[in-house]
Amino acid sequence: MAGDRPSATEFLLGTLLAVPGRIADATVRRPPPYRRLLARTRTPEAQAARAAEHAVVGGLIERLGAVDGVTHLVTQVDDRRLAPGLGLDPARRLELVCQLAATAYFAAGPDVPELLRRIEAVGVADWGGGLFHDPRKPHPPGSVADALAYYRHGGRHPDGSPRDSPRLYASGATLLWDEPGGRPLPEPTPTMFNSTFSQYADDPGAAALVAAARAEHGLILRLSTSGAGGPQRPGYFTVPRGRRRRGR
Repeated sequence: MAGDRPSATEFLLGTLLAVPGRIADATVRRPPPYRRLLARTRTPEAQAARAAEHAVVGGLIERLGAVDGVTHLVTQVDDRRLAPGLGLDPARRLELVCQLAATAYFAAGPDVPELLRRIEAVGVADWGGGLFHDPRKPHPPGSVADALAYYRHGGRHPDGSPRDSPRLYASGATLLWDEPGGRPLPEPTPTMFNSTFSQYADDPGAAALVAAARAEHGLILRLSTSGAGGPQRPGYFTVPRGRRRRGR
């Protein structure tokens, strides 16, 4: 009915009264500025988490470098802050994730099976632990035992079909090496990450250093850590979505 319609004055007044609420709603929904997010990654809590992550990665590199016959050459480190995709944050709970990725290069002699036995003997990492294991296969993928079986059987499965080159896997880490007779691992190069903010440590002479070490020792190993453990641990520090909430 015409009598139930609001007058022009009432409509204008209602619109004006609704504006503050709409502004407030837009403010809550709008992501905070990156400078505010980055400030959250520099808090004492974040700094402590970063130091702990550096210690974990550094310990892994140190243990591998201490294996008899292995020489550490150079380590590239990327401490990055990024907005996680659905792969790391399927529930979209996070504004920002801090990750520490590292790639370390080592030199060693060309006897790969003996090298693998030495790596296993000193307990560098839990290679193959926690990965899916097909009970029909004798060894967990990414384990030292599985890599040794590759060389013992000439790079073939029990049925005679060829296998992929072996590698070692641990939680958040992968170890590769020059495959005798195959294509050598590439020398280190600067890497670009799709990152909101990144602190990248690179040695300009790393490529030449690795090439010279390969010529001298015969074998190069590359240890890589991604810094991400999936949705359960997307990084060493996270900033949750929402206002007035602390990172964890």
